[in-house]
Amino acid sequence: MVRCPKCRAEVTAPIKSWPVLARKSLQKDEKSKMIMGIFECLNCKTRFRATLESETKIEEVASIKNMVERIKGIKEELMQTLKNLREKMKTLETERANLMSEIEKLKQIAESRVSALEREISVLREEVNSLRGILGYIEEPEKIAK
Repeated sequence: MVRCPKCRAEVTAPIKSWPVLARKSLQKDEKSKMIMGIFECLNCKTRFRATLESETKIEEVASIKNMVERIKGIKEELMQTLKNLREKMKTLETERANLMSEIEKLKQIAESRVSALEREISVLREEVNSLRGILGYIEEPEKIAK
């Protein structure tokens, strides 16, 4: 962390940063550990330059920013998934209601057919009885009970 030169408040993240070659001669393929940054104090709004302690600090800030971006992306995906699930639930509820009304209609049709068949059976029984009466055929009491 860096302190503001004016108000001595701690400033955590630079506005901009860049690597700077160290004054000491570096060995071949060795990266400079010194990083400069422009900071802005949140208290007094002063802008100033300062060196960062190590490259890992910026990497940590960058990784936190990346994690925040990933979390935002995941949140958006979850919100989209929630929206899709709500739409599916609404569709399924509508389909269920349609199926229930269709079942009720089929029940009514079946009940009307049953009552029509019962009426037809009673008419046929009356015809059988009248034909028996005309023909003079009387059933034995045992057969009637069956």
